[in-house]
Amino acid sequence: MTRKKLTAALIFSSLVLMTTTAVTADDELHTIVDDGWVGAQGFHFSGRLTEVRRGAEKGASKWSAFYRSTRMLFTSGEEGAVTWRVGKMEWTTRADDHGYWELTANTPLGLAPGWHEIEAVPAASGPAGVLVPDPRNALGLISDIDDTILVSEVLSKRRLLSNSLMVPAEERSAVPGLADLYQRIAKKNPAPESTPIFYVSGSPRQLTDSIRRFLKVNGFPRGVLQLKEISTERGDSLSDTPTYKRKHIDRILAAFPGVKFMLIGDDGEHDPEIFAAVAEKYPERVEGVWIRRVHDDLTRAKFTGQRDLTELLVVEKTE
Repeated sequence: MTRKKLTAALIFSSLVLMTTTAVTADDELHTIVDDGWVGAQGFHFSGRLTEVRRGAEKGASKWSAFYRSTRMLFTSGEEGAVTWRVGKMEWTTRADDHGYWELTANTPLGLAPGWHEIEAVPAASGPAGVLVPDPRNALGLISDIDDTILVSEVLSKRRLLSNSLMVPAEERSAVPGLADLYQRIAKKNPAPESTPIFYVSGSPRQLTDSIRRFLKVNGFPRGVLQLKEISTERGDSLSDTPTYKRKHIDRILAAFPGVKFMLIGDDGEHDPEIFAAVAEKYPERVEGVWIRRVHDDLTRAKFTGQRDLTELLVVEKTE
């Protein structure tokens, strides 16, 4: 498919979907629940209330996957009450008129270290949990997703759209060796299952459930998934990823003051610059910066402290 044809198809599908949304306002609702966490400043929960839209299942055709993916991307949020539970604790808040809801509180939850499942009403769109860190764990991981662990081919917008919208989550290609690497990193801690792992990506938040499925089927360790809010309603865009990532990484470091983090990304877009700035600002909090080389320009400058991800793969395999 040519770039022009793919772009035209995306535009046409978007127009159809926006029109369809207007006449199906009574569709069943579900809650896209973000992974939560408990940190030094308390706990954080968030999500979005939307009409039920699900990604393509394994084996779906490219056009079926494209249709379902674009439906998710253009789904309208809904205002209304949202209730969620963790164990015996329950909270209720109200989603705004675009469906978004959030609760942050500077209080402990009283949960044992590890992952605890989140239940919601309306029902959660997929599995979500809250991470309670184990105080013995001193090593954490902050990882990008696209072209770091998931082959997306960001440098080619045509292939990026094809990979992201036309392939079911279970059939997306994982970068070889990364799942095993991340599992080995987690096992460096006394309690590997509660290692502070954060997958921070500029991918649209609407793809939350699809990316969770990708992570699970490819054996990546469980982590808090942080995707970007792409919404005409909120004025956010795909172009401001550096600011978005810096904000979330700052928040993570503040929430886990006793943890040193490994930063892993790729040089397809802005990870080297972002991670270099983080390492400069928090030199005692960064265990190291490793970058997967995917850029066409092999002479592209490296930042101070930046190391090649292939070196880490080799070192970890020999230990």
